[in-house]
Amino acid sequence: MSDVGPPPQHGTTPWKYALIGGLASLPFTTLSYWQTGSELSLGAVLFGGILAGYLARRAGGETSGVGTRVGIVGGLPVLWVVFDVIAATSGLAGPAWFVTSATLLTVGFTVVVAVIGFGISALVGEVGTRIGSWVAGNRPDEPTSSPRAES
Repeated sequence: MSDVGPPPQHGTTPWKYALIGGLASLPFTTLSYWQTGSELSLGAVLFGGILAGYLARRAGGETSGVGTRVGIVGGLPVLWVVFDVIAATSGLAGPAWFVTSATLLTVGFTVVVAVIGFGISALVGEVGTRIGSWVAGNRPDEPTSSPRAES
């Protein structure tokens, strides 16, 4: 029995490429928020997704879900944004009803910020993965077979 083709892919393969792309983008997303203190740039997540999609496609692996995972790993600084919002509102003072309602609103707002932040990051990572997968599939060193060329 001979082994022909790429090795069989396991469940950890998408995570392997997602960690490569996500960890490659994580320092840059962290740096972008650290420099401004108010803005989180996800451009590095796009490039991490491109890297992960390219590597996964070149290895013959499945790219489905890799971009979402890249976005989640690369978007971890969203948690820093959430903690900054909580820290900014932790010093509330006033009547008990005001502090209670403001605390509940803050918790609700931070959950929404986290969900939207990770959602956008996952979307950006998925776009990057599709671009990287497309680039890996359009290599000039491989012959293409078109219906016109075979006629």
